[in-house]
Amino acid sequence: MNLRTVLRRTTNGALLLMALAALGTVVWVIDEELGWDILPDWIEAGAVAGVIVAGTLTLFSLVASLMCSVAVIAESAAARAEGGGAPEGKPLPRRLKAALLGLLLLVAGGLYGFHRVDVIRATRAVASRRAEHARRYHETRATLAGRMPAIVASFTLDMRAQMARRIEPAAEADLSRMLAAVRDSSPGNPEVSLLVRAEAPYQYQVIRATGAVKTPSGDYAYLERRHLIDLPTVWERDTVAALINGAELDVPHGRSGAFIDTRKPCVWGAIRHGDVVVGLVLLRDRSERWY
Repeated sequence: MNLRTVLRRTTNGALLLMALAALGTVVWVIDEELGWDILPDWIEAGAVAGVIVAGTLTLFSLVASLMCSVAVIAESAAARAEGGGAPEGKPLPRRLKAALLGLLLLVAGGLYGFHRVDVIRATRAVASRRAEHARRYHETRATLAGRMPAIVASFTLDMRAQMARRIEPAAEADLSRMLAAVRDSSPGNPEVSLLVRAEAPYQYQVIRATGAVKTPSGDYAYLERRHLIDLPTVWERDTVAALINGAELDVPHGRSGAFIDTRKPCVWGAIRHGDVVVGLVLLRDRSERWY
């Protein structure tokens, strides 16, 4: 057996397997530890298995190479003792130097390529999540909007008359029950608010149902009333004024005001007494998943 040939082949095989194992390890570390999403899910398990197999074969090849190295050293020592000598070492040929430089450039280019793949996949993932978020947002909003005509029609003439002038304490219980019924009868139990005009010095009041709450005077209040001198933002002032004047407007996603908040799916409807809009009822999804 020519031990030098065996040594050369086992060493070359070990180096090749070590390169494959190192490449697999680098890819796995980049994917798992650095968080770069460069490997499809179906490849990850195979890549880990490949690294394990390559590492095991590398270990056996290194052991065989070491044994052959010991045998070759022994032969060289014996030849030297007999008057021969081991061949002098030769400098690295240019092709090998070029190959090493090419390998370094390949590694650098591979890392840059992995980074670009991660950026592209991350961008696509963000775009996919945004598209899914928008689809669910508009789907939920359309579901609530489909309920609005029936909700507006549910307010009685007496309730509309109360909104047209001033909601008396005696009428609070009926209006509170109606707002609670609207909430409980709508998909997802959305938040329900009612905006009506208020007496001077206030301009509007935003009303929500609270159930029976005992006041310091011993009476019971059924509504939470939030009085506003004016709406705090220009866009909401203009929007509410146009809605009360009978216009039909939409508000872009992401706006937040004292009454209208489109960061979550939000729809509204105009309640009329005769030809006059006396109130705006608003449904807003209560889930926190939209933030």
